[in-house]
Amino acid sequence: MGFIRVLSELVVNKIAAGEVVERPASVVKELLDNALDAGAVSVSVAVSHGGKSLMRVSDDGCGMDEDDARACLVRHATSKISSLEDIESIATMGFRGEALASIAAVSRLTITTRCPESDTAVIVQAAGGEVARISQGVHAPGTTIEVEDLFFNTPARRRFLKSDQAEYGAIAEMFSTLALARPDIGFVLHRGETVAADYPACKSQRKRMVQVLGGEFVDHVHDFALESEGFTAQGFLGAPDFTRVNRTGQKIFINGRPVFSPVINNALSRAYDEFLPARRFPVAVLFLQIAPECVDVNVHPAKREVRIRNERAFVDRLTGAMRASLRARGFFMQPDAEPRLETPAVLRAAEPRASFSAGRTDEGSWRAPFESRCVDTALFDDRRDIARGHAPAPQEMLAADNGPGLPFGMTRILGQLHACFLVAEAGDGLFLVDQHAAHERVVYEELLAGRPRGTAPVQQLLFPAILHLGEQGAAVLQEHSGHLEAMGFGLNDLGAGSFSIDAVPACLIDCDAAGLLTDCVHELCERGRQQSFDTHEQELAAALACKTRTVKAGRTLDAAEQEHLVRRLAACANPHTCPHGRPTFIRISRAEIEKRFMRT
Repeated sequence: MGFIRVLSELVVNKIAAGEVVERPASVVKELLDNALDAGAVSVSVAVSHGGKSLMRVSDDGCGMDEDDARACLVRHATSKISSLEDIESIATMGFRGEALASIAAVSRLTITTRCPESDTAVIVQAAGGEVARISQGVHAPGTTIEVEDLFFNTPARRRFLKSDQAEYGAIAEMFSTLALARPDIGFVLHRGETVAADYPACKSQRKRMVQVLGGEFVDHVHDFALESEGFTAQGFLGAPDFTRVNRTGQKIFINGRPVFSPVINNALSRAYDEFLPARRFPVAVLFLQIAPECVDVNVHPAKREVRIRNERAFVDRLTGAMRASLRARGFFMQPDAEPRLETPAVLRAAEPRASFSAGRTDEGSWRAPFESRCVDTALFDDRRDIARGHAPAPQEMLAADNGPGLPFGMTRILGQLHACFLVAEAGDGLFLVDQHAAHERVVYEELLAGRPRGTAPVQQLLFPAILHLGEQGAAVLQEHSGHLEAMGFGLNDLGAGSFSIDAVPACLIDCDAAGLLTDCVHELCERGRQQSFDTHEQELAAALACKTRTVKAGRTLDAAEQEHLVRRLAACANPHTCPHGRPTFIRISRAEIEKRFMRT
């Protein structure tokens, strides 16, 4: 007796749905693709509870007759292709014929559609992949598709969905990205009964970018165009001082399709390499037109990834053109002011890059505590010298370093190495302290310290900072607003993705509050899971601590600042690692040093 059996069509559809329908945003994307392929001039999207209870997409496209309305729910039924050769030159957003069948398999689906030449509309209702009813009704020319109770018959999949805010944020991001690609089409997004985004049709990409990304974004980008053999590219490249903590500011479209392309992301990084600080990413909106036969879009079930023929030559030409465009705008790295000691490659990678508009002012690789410098009170909150009205003299700093009570068994702080590590002597060896990791730990614990008591120290801002975010960013900020307010941030929702900040935690005095929260929101937008943190509060505090004015690698500290940082680190509950698990200091024993010099 055989054990292999052919699965039923219902089971096959549910398996296929797992590839196409990952979350509500996947459903909205597939329905919008169909609306664009139908020749719509205006599209409306409405969602409730992050799309879990309802998603409705309406368009004024060509519509369907009754035969097509029935057939569209059959797997691999499509009007986009008809032969194997058509796959080699796909010019439409959709082509697989799987989307509607997959959506219908895991939801309650209603299609209301009417061709312009028809007097009545066709209404098709399906649940769990089976057509329940077909009737006639009234509808304007075009199509409306309602998807209710997503994953109602696959509860395991439903449990993996995120919060309503997070799912709505993913829908808003996908909606805005598609709107960028088609400025000739009007897009409206409803969240419940509220109009969350309204992008009227316009005649230029720049106007659509103002609608979607905001005026500030457009003010910091410049035009880019390239005509090369086999492809053309046009779009907008951001100024080197307008960056993000990740690639969320990079929008790439190939033949009108938004895509995820590591090779193009890499080309952007290479083009900006000489201009950007470490661990910052450029913003860019790029529209590429490539011959359909040179692009393979049949790589991923959700059509997110593509392959490009002659990829290396393509990337080299694109990188060179973007770098030339930046240089033509006057963005040059200035030469070093004077020769300096050679820094190991591993440390050079961590050094901050100079601003493209100013010369580099590097200091020596070694920094001893003999030179007097004013204490940075914004970072270290040390009021003693301010009260005296002057900075400590060099002798006072040395006395502080050599004084009693240094933590971790240190006897004195010798100075700074490569403006990145503190070097301290101990009775039986020495310590190397990572200044950024150490201060990150300090700020992290201070942000969380007041939460259990509800008494987080707060600094009111004389002039509120204004924060402008897109729909996805606004949804993420709203999701974490309770945690942020408990830490000491004062947030006010101004609507249309804008917020005012009238208070910050006391440990973040003098920080750029709007820039700090913008970086954190962009980082949280990209994260798919909570990583290694026990709570969302810890995850948020770690992101804030990393993005604040914590002491960065490359920052020169005077002796008083060095000692103050070490003492604050010693007062932490866990002084040994930063919030992300990197060590804050390492100890090298005297025996190990002697062994390296062959003295034992």
